[in-house]
Order: sequence, then C-alpha cells, then structure tokens
Amino acid sequence: MQYFDKHGNEIKAGMFLRMEDGSIEEIYACTDSYGKEDLGINASNDEYLKRHGLGEFDREFYSLSSFSLRETELCQSEPTQGHSGMEMK
Repeated sequence: MQYFDKHGNEIKAGMFLRMEDGSIEEIYACTDSYGKEDLGINASNDEYLKRHGLGEFDREFYSLSSFSLRETELCQSEPTQGHSGMEMK
C-alpha cells in the first residue's frame, strides 16, 4: 500500500513523519491483519519489550491507514532539543 504526506511525497519505511499533533514517528514496514504488506508506526512500549526480553519480532504497529495523513509531513529525523527546549536544525 502506498501513502503520501501533505506535500505528495511518498512515505516509505525508515522515514520519519511529523504527525498532525506535532509528534515525530518512525515508519516501519509491517503487515496488516490480512498478512498484506503495509506501513505503520510503533504501537509497542519499548520499555515493556526490553523488560520482558522481547525483540523487534514482537513489536506491534498502528497502520498508517488508521490516520488521516492530510496534515502530516516527512522530516529528516527526530528533532534535537537545545538547552532552551527549542528545536535545533
């Protein structure tokens, strides 16, 4: 399945997407509930996975089809925070 951000750029696994609420999510290749290839964002609690000795195979995802992508945009990576809390570029 193909997904596009608000500028018409194709979203692919490994990219970072700034969501409508301003959060930045990494995009993962995953499968939907029917076993078809899909793209999604992390739905797992990383601390829980570590604490229980679970790995990437155990990670769960929210499909991008669950979101309105009209206000999302691709970005380079997670923002770096300066001492003042301002985003550094």
